[in-house]
Amino acid sequence: MPVQLANLESVDGAAIEKLAGAGIASTTDLLDRAGRVEDRAGLAARAGMAREAFDRLLAMADLMRVSGISEPHAQLLAVLETPTAAALAAREAPVLIKQMRRKNVELLLARSMPPESTVARWIDDARKLPPIADA
Repeated sequence: MPVQLANLESVDGAAIEKLAGAGIASTTDLLDRAGRVEDRAGLAARAGMAREAFDRLLAMADLMRVSGISEPHAQLLAVLETPTAAALAAREAPVLIKQMRRKNVELLLARSMPPESTVARWIDDARKLPPIADA
């Protein structure tokens, strides 16, 4: 389900406005327009974003394709070296949820942690997603 970029707290408002000016208003728009590596540098420049920040936003959008993954959980997964749906697909739920709980105590990114069964579903759903182009 697409998320409007304007609803993401971790993205600068000026960058959101510039992305909107380039026709990118949602995570789906972002994935559609930035699927190719050669398109990313230009989009990042038009948005006034550093390429690294743009790539983090793209990775978050990729994770948020998995039903139930919200921005705070995507940020937490990224910190745990699971920044994309493809990386999530390679993880094991029991280990990942323990890491998420421990890291969230430290960083306080998410208000609550999902049960292990939900993380297992996320992983299963991520395995079924097509990869984003050139990811």
